[in-house]
Amino acid sequence: MRIAEDGGRRQGATWGHSVTQVFYADGEKMGTAVIRAVLHHCGAKIVHFDNVQDCLDSLRTCECHLLISNAPRPAVEGVKLLRDAKRIVPSVPVVMMVDHADIETAVRAMKGGAVDCMERPPEQEHLLSVLSMALHESGQSARPKTASLSPTEKQVLQFILRGQTTAETARTLCRSRRTIEVHRSHIMRKLQVDGMVDLVRKCAQLGLLKDWP
Repeated sequence: MRIAEDGGRRQGATWGHSVTQVFYADGEKMGTAVIRAVLHHCGAKIVHFDNVQDCLDSLRTCECHLLISNAPRPAVEGVKLLRDAKRIVPSVPVVMMVDHADIETAVRAMKGGAVDCMERPPEQEHLLSVLSMALHESGQSARPKTASLSPTEKQVLQFILRGQTTAETARTLCRSRRTIEVHRSHIMRKLQVDGMVDLVRKCAQLGLLKDWP
């Protein structure tokens, strides 16, 4: 089912299209109100879908400037929507919402072609920044410089991206738990991130997810 919502008098003024049309696939209600509020503020026309197939069918026939996927955990439908959408319209930017600290889904989203990944419920100011970037800068910004992680930090990072705990990583590497905690702290500081989903996003930007299964 699809429902079109008009963004009102400011149509397209902020993002530069005559009408900015955003597809919003919503299988999870957390964050829906703030997402719609930001889109209305920016004058977007929102086309809401409550299932994946209707969204994919509309991508084949209708113009879409941005796709937002807000599917529930384990986000199987969200990842499927992302991958199928990129096959139908490779150029469409996709922003995917994930649960707090859901590293696995965030990694799969970024490797699947999402331009950004956000934890739900999103903060309004951060959401506005992400959606603006998705529309204006997808595929255009220069790749950030690679942070100077040490070989051990890169090794620990791979365990983090696989969802291993500090204790599990310490056992695998035969190091103390405190040593691994220090490495994790250095990784977060060097990559300038605050949480696990932010870490995944930065790793995707730096091309550090190539070997992730």
